[in-house]
Amino acid sequence: MGSQEQLNVCLIGSGGVGTIAAVVLEKAGTKVTAVLRSKYAVVSEKGWDLESVDHGNVKGWKPTRVVSTVTDAATEDGKPIKYDFVVVSMKQLPDLYSIVEIIRPVITPSHTAIVLIQNGIDIELPIIEAFPTNPLMSSVSIIGSKTVGDNTIVQIGTDNSTIGPHFHECGGRSREEQLATTKEFIRLYNLGMKDAPKKPVCTLTEDMPVARWHKVLWNGTFNTICAINGMDVGQVCRSEGRDKLLIPMMKEIWNTARAAGVDLPESAIQAQAFRVPDNSTFRPSMLIDVDYGRPMELEVILGSVLKRAEQTSTPAPITKTIYELLKMRKWEMQQAALVDKGNL
Repeated sequence: MGSQEQLNVCLIGSGGVGTIAAVVLEKAGTKVTAVLRSKYAVVSEKGWDLESVDHGNVKGWKPTRVVSTVTDAATEDGKPIKYDFVVVSMKQLPDLYSIVEIIRPVITPSHTAIVLIQNGIDIELPIIEAFPTNPLMSSVSIIGSKTVGDNTIVQIGTDNSTIGPHFHECGGRSREEQLATTKEFIRLYNLGMKDAPKKPVCTLTEDMPVARWHKVLWNGTFNTICAINGMDVGQVCRSEGRDKLLIPMMKEIWNTARAAGVDLPESAIQAQAFRVPDNSTFRPSMLIDVDYGRPMELEVILGSVLKRAEQTSTPAPITKTIYELLKMRKWEMQQAALVDKGNL
């Protein structure tokens, strides 16, 4: 990746999180091609209206290029594009589609670095198998950003994230070379955020599995239980759900991580259990998915944890129960969608 040339970035999944990433990377001087599906027509015409704690209020913002498919992103003026980074920020729904097959048209073997801004455990494994010569990193982000209406992005929380490489054979690249690629992306991301008033920061970790399991302590408990009960985070805490259900479930997830060889400190349980104040009205992503009848990231958040628990013979009865209850909720939502479409 030549530092003298403008870097090419393809962003797949331009929702609340992905669009803010596109803004940041454009500010850093890269050329971003954003792949939009349902929003393509309106955004290509009007752009995004941003209401952002980091980037202010902007009307009609667009990246360098907007396309409707990944196939369209792979070429420009009939010529193939050699992307330096492909950033994936679409939902992880392996029961509905394959991320590997979606991104394949824009991956140049031995060149393109892949960045996963996604939830879940073990999401790197199919990427490494499909693209063994490409550098891979992922991000664990804390950002309050969502799409509102046709073309508005509302960001109420600063864009703080932790990014780290997923070390693998990588076509013979050394660990240091893979780390250097990750550091370059982090440099770009921090450059694009340098004028944000609340000084968000993108930090490096060399142990991404610990960071991902740390987040799943929260995502696998608060996110899932709020979705089942229709309660916001503060309501779950004030109802004693945190002490009676969430912390014991976090303990199961922590035990599973340790059994899988992930050096997650036990203090992470208390840190995540009490991260949000009891008066919080925050509605996690899975609860919002239930509100709008959208698919939930159940398999990569809890399904993958349970696979690891089974592989390591780690008891996880609470986690298994919550998973099965959410599968029932998922089935109910699918049936309702079929009724709405007149297919039953």
